[in-house]
Amino acid sequence: MLKKIIAFLFFIFLITIVNASVKDSIRYYIKNKYPELIGGLSSRNTIIGSHYTSVTGVAIGADYGGKVRFMGGVYGLSSPLVERRIINNLTPTQNVVEEISRFWYFGFTGAYTFFRDKRWTLDVPVRIGFGTANIEQHDTGKGKLLISENNSFIIPIESGIGAQFKLAWWIGLSAGLGSRIVIGNNTSQKFSGTYYNFGININFSEIYFHIRDDMKKNPVPKSKFN
Repeated sequence: MLKKIIAFLFFIFLITIVNASVKDSIRYYIKNKYPELIGGLSSRNTIIGSHYTSVTGVAIGADYGGKVRFMGGVYGLSSPLVERRIINNLTPTQNVVEEISRFWYFGFTGAYTFFRDKRWTLDVPVRIGFGTANIEQHDTGKGKLLISENNSFIIPIESGIGAQFKLAWWIGLSAGLGSRIVIGNNTSQKFSGTYYNFGININFSEIYFHIRDDMKKNPVPKSKFN
């Protein structure tokens, strides 16, 4: 686990520090660009062990000139992970239980756009958060009696790469791929995994400004009855 954390942090280090102009660019945009309010719902597919599920969330933040974004939000598994496990294996108390796992966390995200042209936009998001993981073990009988429950503090760290392709001035396609490492006790580390997403972007701000500019250029004529 320690090796994974070191490799992950080294990856972030390379992205954010190896090119000295990145820091200067971030500093420039924060200082000279007016922040625009951004936010919304998100959903990312994730692979945790042998499970395919998704992490959903809601976030709000600020965009500086389309180059730098900062957001804060709440995230969690869309549905719990359910699997059967053998506990106390090869002992007189060996038993099969149904294990139900969940997690949620507050996350703080920074994203830097390192490439942009007329069609493509590529960025690197980095997210760190803190929250709680919950793991319950239930009897497999009809009653599903709770045998044990474990709540633990977790620190998820995520990073990857995101891409957007503009189909038209108001709509485009998006995709992302990255990795999540969860720092915590031994049981909570099971939530580490890979995430990916595909989606459609609708640029509501561009639609608004487009309509506003059209109305300024072509104002609605006043009725002669007014």
